[in-house]
Amino acid sequence: MWLLGFLWTSAGIFIGGVLAWLFKGINKKAHIIYALCTGIILGLISFEVLPEAVESGGWLSTVIGFILGMMLFKLLHSRLHFREDKSHTAKKLYIRTGLLLMLSFAVHNLPIGITLGANEEPGLTKALLQTLLFHSIPEGIILFMPLVLAGLSLFAILLISLLVSIPVALGVFIGGFLVHPFLNTIFMSFAMGMIFTVTVSEILYPALHKSTVLKVVCCTLIGFGLIGYYLHLL
Repeated sequence: MWLLGFLWTSAGIFIGGVLAWLFKGINKKAHIIYALCTGIILGLISFEVLPEAVESGGWLSTVIGFILGMMLFKLLHSRLHFREDKSHTAKKLYIRTGLLLMLSFAVHNLPIGITLGANEEPGLTKALLQTLLFHSIPEGIILFMPLVLAGLSLFAILLISLLVSIPVALGVFIGGFLVHPFLNTIFMSFAMGMIFTVTVSEILYPALHKSTVLKVVCCTLIGFGLIGYYLHLL
């Protein structure tokens, strides 16, 4: 089960990364892509992660994990801060954003693996694996868009897809021995806090500086609506 979870997750993330790589030539319109990604991330949080966290452990543990995730982001942001220079500022910003998103999604994948490992119903296991695959595609697009703009190769996309998926396999092992709703919620909301803060400060904020507020808001709403429809179909 750990191998299936790992492979299906990495496959979905890799597909998303390939899609991001195919559109790398439109970097002049990166602010539009960033706005769409913002909407997709906020949609994933609103329609999937937040309801699961609250249902699993309640609002208190969700809020605690969310705040802890934001605090860790602030710490990592200060550690990964790059001094600006005229020739490499944009590339370094893309790399920093990608690194923070990598960590956020890796943390987010751990409770997913725990849920998969704790499940004992074959029918539900199949549904969870399919959800993992299709759920990971938009995450891959979001994760790799800044890294592709920084010049990432397809081989690097494959390698990172495998690395980010390792927590799913680890979570399956943990889920087989220990399942606690509070801890599960803390992990999910922790990742949610990190992802939300990365989105606002590293994706939405730069997009607002490169385009008009109206265009960014419209693209964000489009991304939000698309991911909502996508998850509804699942």
